[in-house]
Amino acid sequence: MSEYPQVTEDENDKPIEMPSEEDGTVLLLMATAQFLGACVLPSRNLMFPCMRGVRLIEEILHVPSEAGGGNLVCVVRNSKHHHSILDETNAC
Repeated sequence: MSEYPQVTEDENDKPIEMPSEEDGTVLLLMATAQFLGACVLPSRNLMFPCMRGVRLIEEILHVPSEAGGGNLVCVVRNSKHHHSILDETNAC
């Protein structure tokens, strides 16, 4: 049975439910279709303050199993955001 993990581009926006595959994974293609340039999908359990990375293997996102329960929201990061973080980190 497919789950519908909640995904948003900004933590302050309302998330959308994104369909997953039968095994609970989400195709990166689905994320990029909804969020142009999506390349990373960290998640936040609403019960805890820290972010958790989502494993990406061969264009398949392995979203944690609690994503369908409504307590976990995945936050899309695109390549532009990713590069700005790298630039800030490498600045002297």
